Amino acid sequence: MSVSRFFGSTSREAMRQVRLALGPDALIVSNRRVNGGVEILATDATASATPAPVSMPVPEQSQATASIADSAPTPTAAPYAGINQQQQPAELMSAIGAMRGALENRIDELLWSNQLQRAPETLSLFQSLLGYGFSTALLRAMLKRMPAHLNDRAAFEWARHELDTHLPVLASEDRLWQPGLALALVGPTGVGKTTTIAKLAARCVKRFGPDKLVLITTDTYRIGAHEQLKIYADILRVPVHVVQDSAGLRQLLLSIRPDQIILIDNVGISQRDCFVADQAALLASAGRRIQRLLALNASSHGDTLDEVARVYKTDGGTPLSGCIITKVDEASRLGPALDTAIRYQLPVHYVSDGQKVPENLRFMTAKQLVDMAFTRTSYNSKALYAPTAGDLAALLSVAEQKEPVNDADEQARKQKLTALVMSGAGMRKVDVDGLRQHTSAIEHSLALSAAFDGWRDLSVGPQDATYLAEQAEDLMRSALHEVSESPESMLLSSYQSVNLALENEQGKSKILLTTLCTERGEALAAPLQQLAGPMGWLNTVGEHVLHEPQWADQLLQAVQWVEQRRNATPIMHMLEGFTPAVWQVLAAEGTAFMASVPLGSRFWHENGTTSAAARIKQMQFHAVSDLSRKLQLQQLAGQSIPSLTLWVAKERVAIRQRGVAELPLELIAVRLTDRYSGAVLRDSVVLVNAGAFTQLSDADVAMWAVLQHEQRLVGRLVAPAWRAVQEEASTQGLSVAQQLRTSALLALAGSDVQYSSQRQGLYGQLQTLLQQRGALTAPKLIEALLRCFALKEALQEA
Repeated sequence: MSVSRFFGSTSREAMRQVRLALGPDALIVSNRRVNGGVEILATDATASATPAPVSMPVPEQSQATASIADSAPTPTAAPYAGINQQQQPAELMSAIGAMRGALENRIDELLWSNQLQRAPETLSLFQSLLGYGFSTALLRAMLKRMPAHLNDRAAFEWARHELDTHLPVLASEDRLWQPGLALALVGPTGVGKTTTIAKLAARCVKRFGPDKLVLITTDTYRIGAHEQLKIYADILRVPVHVVQDSAGLRQLLLSIRPDQIILIDNVGISQRDCFVADQAALLASAGRRIQRLLALNASSHGDTLDEVARVYKTDGGTPLSGCIITKVDEASRLGPALDTAIRYQLPVHYVSDGQKVPENLRFMTAKQLVDMAFTRTSYNSKALYAPTAGDLAALLSVAEQKEPVNDADEQARKQKLTALVMSGAGMRKVDVDGLRQHTSAIEHSLALSAAFDGWRDLSVGPQDATYLAEQAEDLMRSALHEVSESPESMLLSSYQSVNLALENEQGKSKILLTTLCTERGEALAAPLQQLAGPMGWLNTVGEHVLHEPQWADQLLQAVQWVEQRRNATPIMHMLEGFTPAVWQVLAAEGTAFMASVPLGSRFWHENGTTSAAARIKQMQFHAVSDLSRKLQLQQLAGQSIPSLTLWVAKERVAIRQRGVAELPLELIAVRLTDRYSGAVLRDSVVLVNAGAFTQLSDADVAMWAVLQHEQRLVGRLVAPAWRAVQEEASTQGLSVAQQLRTSALLALAGSDVQYSSQRQGLYGQLQTLLQQRGALTAPKLIEALLRCFALKEALQEA
């Protein structure tokens, strides 16, 4: 008997799929609600009459279920042979339910195993998410709904979006802090309830003042518990009371004004202690509605958190209002705590990440929590309690299976694609297999896949500002994840100005590009762009004003937008131009930056002012070794990297201005020479404020300086990308912000293809599409890239 799974948003939709696939006489094996809809397991009715092989357990159990349902014991129902026909109907139905549950579980196991074997991307994602600490129960329910034929990157983005959507969080702090709030923190011993209560009390006093808060503790068991809370209360100048029973709690609550806020610190009780129910009854009988928040220790094992949540949610008291995740600073992984919050639907109110009161208590959105779960796990720290790829392969014990492909159908597809490519490019012949192989590189590059998605959005039509803002956030998160998943721990954020002439506008407009790349030069994302001109100023996250802000303010806004979203990932901001006012602000905020400045720039050195060009002549340079291995580029200054030598020198300088404190900076001089002739190809200078980076080497800065220079290709590609997008925008009515976003994505993708050492196969394919042997000009590169996107779309549909 072959069992199939059908999923629909409603029972009617799922049954319609069953009838279409198996006919009106289909046999329904099970029908249950899952996240987001209804799941039905069904089989062809004619298949149930066919004897099943002895080696397959599912048909045998199915026959057993049918036998019990007919109330006639048969040999196949051996485990239940002792069931008496005179038993009560309730007992009989219980036995039937147990048998049905066993059957459904077995079928579910087989279907899940089959999905993992047939979908490598599901298996890879399953293993990765297990490493982040999420449970098999949650992942199985989630990954069953994952669309088919997603590459690894798209599958991960889908999973992250699912977690964002289903993780419950407190909508806003204002929803919690209302006059008359009575809040109790419950949980096992040692999870940080008292310290968390103190942090909550500090937030309450900051909002309403000390006269609106009352602290209560029921912890009379732990030595010093009352004294610890009293110390916090004295600092905040709020009263603290001790209660021992329900009568005392009721009497105390009646004496408190209705507009005052009450925070209750409870004694920690193990989830296996019978007093959990007594504590729940104590709070429920207080005569005033008390919201209970469960303290989840992020450093606990996932099974422990599951047990805690299950016991406290079913302790007989008032329903839990949510949870506070504590001891995040001690946890190696945040996944188990978020997993528990999702499965038990406990909205996360706060996250406690340290002992400091009140600093170490954070209110976070669902996206921020999921990002923290993915970024705080060190890629180099192996998950000892999660299966490796070898473990999963051994458990599955089946090699990767591929669906048989009909040779005639494959040949027909190749002929169709060949005709398509030849007609579009005027070519005599084409290698479809090679084209498919090289266009698959798009899926493995964040910059290329983002540009491909942006290009497809053009055909959808206008997108509102909310959609564009969400896309910018997603690109930023994807870039952070790319860095966290590799040994490279640094993210480079580059900012450059590009002049652009827009149609129907008097005068030129200026674009401020914000692009992200790894410290080895791999392009990642272009999340935020700004456009200023006669029409005013706007950006790609939905802001639009009539008057153009100062250039320094635009640059600071871009840097601060990235800084606010970087979580714990270290970022070096790469600026262009001599802008001391911006440097002063960033230095005061502790932001790490490096600014490429002209050789004529002047600053203070030792006992007087000097220029960068004068200092280069006197500085001692040393060579940067292993340049080819450290940079993920194929060329610099138009030459292959193996034929180049990079030199670096450093001095301490300062920026002095009237009325402003002196700003000390590092002057890094970079020289690029031909390895064989010794000719100087390029001299450049950057001023560096390392911020919190104490281990930053001169060689790193030198490589980033040459990367910054090469990234100017992105600016040169924006204009032809804009013209290409405008052709589509004229028919679709796209907004300027959408055109700006797509143009920046295409420009970054073009630079990635041009320079990356991993994209040379794709670059050669683009040359073939345009029948050019030499290097592609900027307009030709954009044209070839768009044609490649169209062919990839055709390959997917073929």
